[in-house]
Amino acid sequence: MLDCFYSIESMTSNNAKQAKLTNDEHAPEKRSFRGSKTTSVAAKCAPPYTLGSAIPDLKWLRMYFGVYLTIGTISFYALKDDIGGKKTNDFVDSLYYCVTTMTTVGNGDLFPYSFDVRVVSSIFVTVGMFLFGIAVKIAAKYLVVKQQMVMVNALRTARKISPVEALKDIDSLKINYNKVKISLMAMGGRFVLGILVLLTVEGMDFFDCIYCAVATMTTTGFGDETFQKVYTDVETRKLAKRVIASNFAARKDLEATNCIEDHKAFG
Repeated sequence: MLDCFYSIESMTSNNAKQAKLTNDEHAPEKRSFRGSKTTSVAAKCAPPYTLGSAIPDLKWLRMYFGVYLTIGTISFYALKDDIGGKKTNDFVDSLYYCVTTMTTVGNGDLFPYSFDVRVVSSIFVTVGMFLFGIAVKIAAKYLVVKQQMVMVNALRTARKISPVEALKDIDSLKINYNKVKISLMAMGGRFVLGILVLLTVEGMDFFDCIYCAVATMTTTGFGDETFQKVYTDVETRKLAKRVIASNFAARKDLEATNCIEDHKAFG
């Protein structure tokens, strides 16, 4: 009886040792599998970029503005004889006209006088408007990246969320360009409508309509092309009647101004 018990005990211990040896042999494979799984998960959770590298580089923007000012100054200097207004120095006037065109200021002291200058001015004022749009976009992106960096640091300090999850949430935010498309469509529609109004109501030439629409849409306003006032003659007659009917001037004094002697007017 005891011999049977000892034989069963020895068989049980041998089976346990064999199972332990089997587990020890397969343990590195399990650890390697877990390690590879952890590595793949970490690779999937790794952020696609760092916030520091997302800060926009301003050297391209400086290069764009430098090229714009250089080409614009040279172009307007070559067309200096076709630019009217109060002039001082040719180079300074060319640079000044280029800057006022780029910034869509249009002070009115310098204005295009010929067809060629109007074409060049229309091109440069449109390009300048888009350059300022790019500058605003880069500045907005710079501020957004800085805000994201502050938010990630705050979340890491509070230990509410891991930096990987924070970057994943930030990266999931996408800019909706539908409003930009709608704005461009509205701008194009306004441009076409302005040309039609200037053609039909104001009676301008087609190119003058395009030039005036561009100058108005970009808020440049050089002052060389203005809208006609329909009721100017009517308002002038009303003003003349009020002056005649008022008491600040005698009627005979007003009539005396019409007496011309020796090609001179008195009054």
